[in-house]
Amino acid sequence: MMRETAIVLGATGAVGKQLVNQLSRREDVINIMLISRREIDVVTDFPEAIASKISNHIVNFAQLEQQVNQLIPPQSVAFIALGTTQKKAGSKAAFRHIDHGLVIAFARACKSADVCRLGVVTAHGAKVNSASFYNRVKGEVERDIQSLGLTSVFFARPSLLLGRPDDGRFVEKLGESLLSPISSFIPKAARPISTKCVAEAMIYAAYDVENKSTSFLLSNADMHQRLHVE
Repeated sequence: MMRETAIVLGATGAVGKQLVNQLSRREDVINIMLISRREIDVVTDFPEAIASKISNHIVNFAQLEQQVNQLIPPQSVAFIALGTTQKKAGSKAAFRHIDHGLVIAFARACKSADVCRLGVVTAHGAKVNSASFYNRVKGEVERDIQSLGLTSVFFARPSLLLGRPDDGRFVEKLGESLLSPISSFIPKAARPISTKCVAEAMIYAAYDVENKSTSFLLSNADMHQRLHVE
């Protein structure tokens, strides 16, 4: 079962949908397990994916670690694309519960299940001592997952995401409209990046990179570089 199964937490998000679509088209991925708190209409939510490969597993997020631990096959590959905003969550505490608490719970389940590689979406600027609450939480996520001692984990740090649906993130949508026309002049380290490109780079890192490090980073520049490979 080595790497035949891919598990995605946060599959209905902007990056998550791209992960599912692209994973389904890989011949070496036989099963894609979506971990969610609600029923997902695979055909409607992932119209570009091969639906026959996808199964949705509904779990109680209050018991995320325990329930997911029973589902994950050993030596599978897992991805975390779960995330929200403080506005949508309702408070800083609620945001931290989702973007840190649930993410860490899932990562612990991956450790227990002995996944061969875990990919996690964080953010450009993630740092535990960041002045930005959002980036500080993302930095804490990276630190706390690294402390779990997974076989292999990497963190994708995208800058402003392009191609995100209209989900109420006004600042991000405004930034996209202002920066898209001049993005080619912005250094790759901070240049806006498409959700499709992020997913492609994460899947490449998960399946095609022989990295002996137990933990590594995919910077925004690294992910842009994938656009010019092959």
